[in-house]
Amino acid sequence: MSTRVIIQMRYSQPVARAAFEAAPIAPAFPLTGISGLQLDEAYQPVPVPAKSRRSDIPRTFSSMFSFDTTPEASSYLMRAEVEDNALDNMMENARQNDNVVGVFADVKMQAIATCPAGPLGTDRDVERLLEIDELQNRGLDGTGVNVVIVDSGVNIPYLNQRGKNPDFNEQLSWGPSGNEPVGQMPVGHGTMCAYDVCIAAPNCVLIDHALLRPTPLDALLSDAVRSYDVLLRWLNGEKDSIFAGDDIPASLVVNNSWGMFHPSWDFPIGSPSNYSDNPDHPFNIIVESLEDAGADILFAAGNCGRECADPRCDGATSEGIYGANSSDAVLSVAGVVTTNKDRIGYSTQGPGRLVWMKPDIACYTHFAGSGVYPADGGTSAATPVAAGVIAAIRRAYPSNILPPAVLRNLIRRTAEDRGRQGFDFDYGFGILDVKNLLTAIDNYLSER
Repeated sequence: MSTRVIIQMRYSQPVARAAFEAAPIAPAFPLTGISGLQLDEAYQPVPVPAKSRRSDIPRTFSSMFSFDTTPEASSYLMRAEVEDNALDNMMENARQNDNVVGVFADVKMQAIATCPAGPLGTDRDVERLLEIDELQNRGLDGTGVNVVIVDSGVNIPYLNQRGKNPDFNEQLSWGPSGNEPVGQMPVGHGTMCAYDVCIAAPNCVLIDHALLRPTPLDALLSDAVRSYDVLLRWLNGEKDSIFAGDDIPASLVVNNSWGMFHPSWDFPIGSPSNYSDNPDHPFNIIVESLEDAGADILFAAGNCGRECADPRCDGATSEGIYGANSSDAVLSVAGVVTTNKDRIGYSTQGPGRLVWMKPDIACYTHFAGSGVYPADGGTSAATPVAAGVIAAIRRAYPSNILPPAVLRNLIRRTAEDRGRQGFDFDYGFGILDVKNLLTAIDNYLSER
């Protein structure tokens, strides 16, 4: 048996060359000669921005931190596999090595699927409940707004056949090597998410990040690190062979309908290598830095609700919003039934692991829509429905006018309260309310 790990290293010229120039990484690797440790030399090191507390927090920011992405300030992630009988020895060597910041869990991630059942309502009901006409009357349809589907891959021809005709950005899309090109991946979970984004943002620009393998629907956290690195470099304006074009978008919406299902997938709570409860895990820092650069990031709350938990939850239905899904820098989305607005039984309840008050909001799920499955279900569907609303709004209110942190706060403040008064662990602050949100945006901007 073996354990997959992410090794975080301090800056050095060899490791920076490996990260930015695709130079050989073996000379930059400090843990050599350890029996049972295998470096993944095909995994190009990924820079992690340096995080520091802001000395002066502008009014438009809620974050107390800033991020330095320069090569010298960054640390760097490498991927390795360690035989279990060599893990303790490797950890001790890492602790004693000045070049190593830490060793972290490379957690398995899976799509947030759903309990089997028939659809409850249709995507037309979702349009009505969200009052999409309020968006359309203002010309808020997502035109020109980039929406990244970090999932199993998107099939654009299938979307066209189902009446959805978004633009597609192939140059910013990313995925594994294989026979299927990005944008034409096998029809599945990612295509469902893309369809649900288009309910509110039919003219958005889809970006396909084919993170999850189609069978089974899973990936390693280090794969997500690579995906977010592509987005962060582009949003920060770096230009190289990967990133084409001179225009940096004012808005980028990132949909994540995947996550961790059980604590046993991770290092124990309290371990410095832990992911789920550790704000210093490199992926959690990368997520924060992407939001700070101007991206709206949404994560599914998960499908470990007490009444109808996914079997992969293995009975763990308390505090099941793990890691980045519970970050302060993201909108964590629960699921409600389209026909009656009640929380759907599989929707994971808070508190969150990184931030206690999670989920943030709820949105509609388990409706007949994309046709990929009998029902677009799970918090997997609720999340892209909400992402579509944000993309529609970004058509007129880009992130340089309405920063992501401000928009998240407005979404929470204007949500339709359900359950107990105010915040609760079932619905968060309530169900996404488009009409109230638009009014709040108008008031916010008029007071600036």
